[in-house]
This record gives sequence, C-alpha cells and structure tokens, in this order.
Amino acid sequence: MSQYFVITGQLMFTTALHIGSGKAGETTDAPVRRDARGRIVLPGTAIAGALRATVTRLAPRIDLHHQNATCTALKKDKQEDQPCDCPVCHLFGDLFPGTEEDQAQNTATTRASRLWIYDAYPALPKANSNQAGQPEAYVRDGVGIDRASGSASSTGAVKFDLEVLPAETDFQIRLELRDPTEQNQLLLATALAEWQAGRGRLGGRTARGLGAFKLIELQCATLDLADEQDLMTFLQSDQPWQSGHLKDDWMENNLQAASKRNKLKAEDETVAKSWLNVTFELQFDGPFLIHDATLAGLIGYDHAPLLEKLPPANRDDKWRARPVLSGAGLRGVLRSHAERIARTLATHQAWDKDNQKEYFLNHCPACNPLQSKDEMQSKDDKEYPLTNCDTLLKRTNSANKAILSTHEEATDDHLCLACRLFGSTRRGSRLSIQDAGMLWENNEKRLPYKPQDFLAIDRFTGGGLDKAKFDALGLYAPRFKVTMHLENPVPWELGWLTLVLRDLRDELVTFGFGAAKGYGLAKAEKFEVHLGFITADDIPLAPKKDEEEQALQARKDALAATLKPERESLYAVLRFEEPSFAANKSLLEDWVAAFNQQVENFHRNPDKLPSPMSDTYFNGELPKLYPLE
Repeated sequence: MSQYFVITGQLMFTTALHIGSGKAGETTDAPVRRDARGRIVLPGTAIAGALRATVTRLAPRIDLHHQNATCTALKKDKQEDQPCDCPVCHLFGDLFPGTEEDQAQNTATTRASRLWIYDAYPALPKANSNQAGQPEAYVRDGVGIDRASGSASSTGAVKFDLEVLPAETDFQIRLELRDPTEQNQLLLATALAEWQAGRGRLGGRTARGLGAFKLIELQCATLDLADEQDLMTFLQSDQPWQSGHLKDDWMENNLQAASKRNKLKAEDETVAKSWLNVTFELQFDGPFLIHDATLAGLIGYDHAPLLEKLPPANRDDKWRARPVLSGAGLRGVLRSHAERIARTLATHQAWDKDNQKEYFLNHCPACNPLQSKDEMQSKDDKEYPLTNCDTLLKRTNSANKAILSTHEEATDDHLCLACRLFGSTRRGSRLSIQDAGMLWENNEKRLPYKPQDFLAIDRFTGGGLDKAKFDALGLYAPRFKVTMHLENPVPWELGWLTLVLRDLRDELVTFGFGAAKGYGLAKAEKFEVHLGFITADDIPLAPKKDEEEQALQARKDALAATLKPERESLYAVLRFEEPSFAANKSLLEDWVAAFNQQVENFHRNPDKLPSPMSDTYFNGELPKLYPLE
C-alpha cells in the first residue's frame, strides 16, 4: 500500500433504524444489534452490503470501457466456479473467490476487496444518548390488516414487535481504499452521491419506513506513505484518518468525470434506470390514533398514540416526543386500498361473463397477504378467500412437487400484481414508504391530544353494558409529512399509485383506530413529485395502441425537453408540484391507462400461479344482494 486513502462521514438517519441481531429477546421479537460490550453497533458488513448493492446497479449504466460491466450478482445464470472480473468485484472483492483447490494450487485469479468498511458506532457525544453514551432504543409494535373488515387482524401470527433506534441518530462511518484506481474512485463517489441525496436505506424493514438516511459531513483524506513525514504520521497516530491531507474536491471531480462518460442502455430490469419520489402532507379532519400498547400501559389509557423519541435541541434539555405515522401502518393501509381498486376492476370485467366467479378467480390481480390457509389442504371444509401467493405456490403439481420451492426465485409469473408492487414473502419490494413525522407550527407548544371515553351499549336494555367501558388518547387534526420512493417504476405501477393517491386526496381512505367511530379520515395535499432517470429512454411511459418504438422514444424525448430536468449525479430529475398536475394530466392518464390494461391482461397460469378457490364477493349471495350495477 503506497497511499493511505480514507473517507469519513456521518449517516444521519431521518427515520427510526432497526439493525437486527438475528435472535429474539426477552422483551421483543427482534432486538437491535449490540457488540460484546453492550454497545449499539452498525456492522461494517451491513454498510458494505448496501453500498455494494448501489454500485452494482449503477455500474452497468456508465461506460467504463470494460468488457464485463454487469456483475454476476445481477445475472440469472451464475457461474460460481468462475471469477466475475467486473468493475464492482474489482472494488469490493469477488463474489465467488474460488475453490480451496484453486487456492492450494495458486490458480485462483480472484482477489479480496480494495475497500475496507469498519463497524460504525453512534457519533458521540450526542444529545439523544443516555448516561452510557448510547442512543435510547425503544420497542415498536405492528399488526396486520384484515382485508375483509379493514380492522386489525385477529390472527396472532401477524402481531409483531421490534426494537428500533430513534430518528436523528447519527453513525460515524469510515471507509479505507487500498491502492484505488480511477475507476474504483469514480464508482465509489457515484454511490456515495446517492447517499448524500438521501436515497439510501439500511437495516431491516426498509420498505416499511425504517432505515432512511442521508450522508453528511463527507471528507476524503490521504497520506503518501512514500513520503517520510506522511509515513511517520501514519505510524505514530492511533487515528491516522484524522491526520490526512484533505481532498475537498474529490467528490466533485469524480462526479464530473462520471457525468461526462457515455450512459449505456439498460439491458436488464435489475440495473438502475429511474426512480419516483412522492412527498405530500396528510391532514386529518378529526381525531386520529395509531395504537401503541407500550405507551398505553405506561400512562393508563386503553389506547394511546404511537410516539417516536427525538433528541433535545440542547444536551441539558429533555427528550422530545413526536407522534408518528409509521411507514408500516401507511404501507398496510395503502396496499389494502390498492388491492380493493384492482379487485374492483377485475369484478367489472367478470360481471358480463357467463361464470363470473370462475373468471374473477382466474384473473384476480391481488391476493390477501394475510391469508396463509389453503382451501385445498384444509380439513375443516372451510373456504379461505383470496389465499396469498406464497401459499398457492406451495401446492403440488402433477409431479407431486411444490410449484415453486422456497429456494427458487419467484418471477413475475409467480406473483399477483399486488405482490409484484408491494412485495411478498417470496420477493421484496422496490416501493418504500417512510415513517411520517407529525408537523406542527413553532408557536404550538402542546401536542393536540384529545382523550375520549367509550361505552358499549347493551342490546337488550339499551343502556350501558357493564365492564365494557374503555378510553383512548387520540390526536385531534394532526398533520403528517409522507415520503414514498419507488425504484425502477413501470407505467402500470405508477398508474396504480396515482389512483391510490387520488383517493387519498379525495378523503376516501382512513387510517388507524376507530374508523367506524369517526377516527382516521385524512386528506392528502401539497404533493411534490420527483422523477429521476439516467437517459430519456428510461422514462416510464407505456406504448399506446399500435405505437412503434420510435414514436414512443420521441414522446419520451419531448417530455424530458418540456419539463426541463435538473442534473443530480447520474440522474436527470423532473420536478413538478400539485399546481402543475393539470398541465401534466396526459402523463398521469398514460400511467392509469397502463394499469387498466395490465389488470385486463392479467391471467393466472395454473402451472405457475394457481387461482384461489374463493373470494369475499363471489362467494354466495352477495352478488345477488349487492349487484355491481
């Protein structure tokens, strides 16, 4: 090593963070990770994994004059006995370092990582730390939503909790490069720029609101070990990264070099193409409550709001408690509503068919993710409507084998539309919805708590029912800031989200406790939409009927020229707010039309995704009592 090259910075988490230990604890299902001394730690492997994933998706889009720019990790046919030799593996080390026999015979052509990433600890001293200097973790509860009733599911398996670190927790990170090439530095700088822009996720349940962060205070420093003075500085210092010569223009120079290189066409759906970021404010008209069982037990209410702990402005001040609408809660409600939209469209299509139930089940675009019981394997002759995709894939085929084993990768043909967008146990999701913190004005010193008592009515006497009194501590007319992010969106996914957000704007969706009691009605407003793409070819537009590829490309180029995108790292970013939606109505209509077409064309292949055997609507007398028209 002729040069000591180090990068330092802070990961500032904008939402709560969960880095799991992999083992259940006495007080929670999933405690956070701690080292042998009991200190909270962010493992270097977790940072390296997230950073490598970002570089792996970006590298194939940059012309690096390399024969093999796509890493083996993105290829379906992986040759584990051959070195990858891609730019990513040159920086992070080969995925498959060779066999023991190759290493014994010195025939292995692979090498270890040039990038060393160290475990990260909370940046200290911090105002949000306890007396031991550690962030104060707390337990967060979660529950599934019953698709038929819209209430919390009574199934015990969908009740869970986990330990999280509070938002605004910072971790000090350190990365060291050993003999880096210009290509290594360019790729690393490009990935770190994504983190600086706030498009990074770390830890568990990132799609459900946790682990969003922004890289701040980035510094690059070097020491020339061929220089006698620098070498002595390196050898004598326990922390040589604090004694290096700063390179203030390192990020800027590498990003400029990356932007000047040609952008290659995306040959695979797994590489970086585009992203959509939507922010809006969710204004509740009346009382609102997301139940936190832990807080309720502490303060003596039957139902209490979910609060997140924020550090004080000054070290001597007390902790701040801010109500939060969890990303998991938001995601569950939005998925449930999206499923209703898709199944309603499928019901319309089935209404004119001879066998309505059979047609609907064969074309059902959205399963019930909580329904894991299979009608075919039940012994109680009960019907379990809308069995989820994972359970259906466990059914046996003609060869008496599971349609898809748990070790095989699920393709789009194995999943319904809802599982493709929102994820399933077989495949993760490209859509992440962050925790939404409550907004309040600076002159509002108190949170808008509203206690309320409830009493059940005796159906015989009409009076109060004994021992059926309960209370709730809700929030009155709170406002939350919501952020959604979707990687590599396709037009039908954007059309689906457009319909969901339209219903949010029209106050047709409720959140949290007591929807039948007048709680949880909200309106979405102040939308801001950012659409990033690397080339105009990556803009998510669906071809119109009989439209040729050249005409579609012309529409994409015209859209990019009209909206005048701003350059942000590798991406060109289109920005438009709610007042400009009318001017871009044709774009939204294009996405919605693509979704309608996707639902119409969706059909379940019995060899890949069997049809459920029952539904909550086409399941008896309901179509007669409540006809579609």
